[in-house]
Amino acid sequence: MARKVISYNHTMNEKTRKIKGMKKKGQVQYFLESAFRIGFLMIALLAFFLLINFYISNRIDTSRLQSEVLANRIIYSDAIMWQEKENSRVYTGIVDMDQFSSTTLDMKINYTTKRHATAKLQIIDNIDGKVNSTIYLNKLQYDNLEAIAGKQGKGAATIYVKNYPITYRKGSESRYGTLVMNIIIPNS
Repeated sequence: MARKVISYNHTMNEKTRKIKGMKKKGQVQYFLESAFRIGFLMIALLAFFLLINFYISNRIDTSRLQSEVLANRIIYSDAIMWQEKENSRVYTGIVDMDQFSSTTLDMKINYTTKRHATAKLQIIDNIDGKVNSTIYLNKLQYDNLEAIAGKQGKGAATIYVKNYPITYRKGSESRYGTLVMNIIIPNS
């Protein structure tokens, strides 16, 4: 009985055999077709990423984040907080009334663009409930944006109110109060 011998020399797949068996004209044509496919794929991916980037930059609202950053810059800085003279340690939550002024706040917390953010800070005494002092960060911009705060659209602004329990010092006397921050962020 004769046995049939099967040869496994055909390890190349069909496409590779097709390319190997092509003449030079066929190889150039296959290369051009592949280059067109790769180029089209690159353009499609670029368009996809541009659309995603456009969607993200137009849909994400960062105004709440901007107000939190500004509030934290004021609260944790030495702009209005009491600072020891000996070791320059700043005590967060203790407001120095000798330093509590608009000029000090504007000088210590400075933005390069005045359209960025603005704030009104008020210290309210906890015992009698009266406003003890009011200062502004960029007062001119605050007055301009306060009129359009709460409106809709790109030219309007959003107001955020933050309250912090504090101790405020006048000389050596300390009293308890509340620091109320009205922060206005322009809509972009």
